[in-house]
Amino acid sequence: MGTSRWILRFAGTLLLAAAALKAWGLEPMARLGVLSTAEAQLTIIALELFLGLWLWIGAGRANALGPWLLAVLTFAIFACVTFYLGWVGQSSCGCLGRYSPNPWYAFGLDVCVLAGLVMGCPDWKLLRNHPRTLLSNTKFPAPCGLIAVLLSGAISGLAWGSFGSVGAALAHFRGERLSIHPRLVDAGAAPSGDGREVRIALTNWTEQPINLIGGTSDCACTVLGDLPVTIPAGETATVAVNLHFSGRPGLFTRQAAFLIDDQGFKAISFTITGRILERTENSDEAGGAP
Repeated sequence: MGTSRWILRFAGTLLLAAAALKAWGLEPMARLGVLSTAEAQLTIIALELFLGLWLWIGAGRANALGPWLLAVLTFAIFACVTFYLGWVGQSSCGCLGRYSPNPWYAFGLDVCVLAGLVMGCPDWKLLRNHPRTLLSNTKFPAPCGLIAVLLSGAISGLAWGSFGSVGAALAHFRGERLSIHPRLVDAGAAPSGDGREVRIALTNWTEQPINLIGGTSDCACTVLGDLPVTIPAGETATVAVNLHFSGRPGLFTRQAAFLIDDQGFKAISFTITGRILERTENSDEAGGAP
C-alpha cells in the first residue's frame, strides 16, 4: 500500500506540474489541431488539476482504486499521443507548456509512469467484495471533475464575453501589446540544403498601429521577406519566415526575433525547431538515374 501511495502521488505531482506549466504559458508548443486552441488547453488544465488533486487526496485510502484506474487511462492516452507525435517527427510534445520535451522523451516518461502504476496497483479485493462501496466512493470525485470542466467553460465564456476571445483575455492579463502565435514554430523535417517557408501570426492588441521594421536575418533564417509591415490596431498580420536547413542530421532549436516600433524600438523573440534528415533516399535515386 505504501508503494502504491507514493506512485499515485508521483503521478499526481506530474499532472499538477504539467497543468501549472500550461497555465503559465497557455500556449501549445506546436499546432495540434483542436488541441492547440486556448479553450482546449483550459479544459486540459482543468482535467489535469482535478486528476492530480484526486491522486494526492485518494492515495492510500480504501477508494484508491478509482483514481488509479483513471490515472492508468490518462497516462495510456498520453503515451499514445506522444508516440504518435514522435513517429511523425514532431519536435515538441506541448505537454509542459513552453518547456516541453521531445515527444520520445515524454513517451518514455509516460511508459515509466504506467509501469509504476501497474507495479503499485491497489488492492482489488474491495472491487471484488464490495463493488457498491467502491462506486459510492466515486460519487464525490465524479461531480468535481464535471464541475472543473464546466468551470473552464465558464472562464472561456467570460473571456469571450469581456475581451472577444480567450487569446485577448490572456494578452490583457499578461500585459502583451503584440502576441506571436505560435511562439515556438515547428518547421518539420527536411534534408540539409532544403529551404522552407513558415508563417507566423502577430496580433496587435493595442489601440494604435504597430510597425514591424526588421528582425533576424542570417544564412539559416530570415524574417525580412514581408517586412516592413504595419499591423493596424486590433488586427492580426501573417508574416513569412524563410528557413534554410543546414548542418548535421538531427533535431535543432534556434531563436529568432522581430524588431518592432511600438512606443520605442523593441525585439520580440520566438523559437524555431525542426529536424534535419539524411539525404540517403535522394542519393540512392540520383545514383540509379541513367
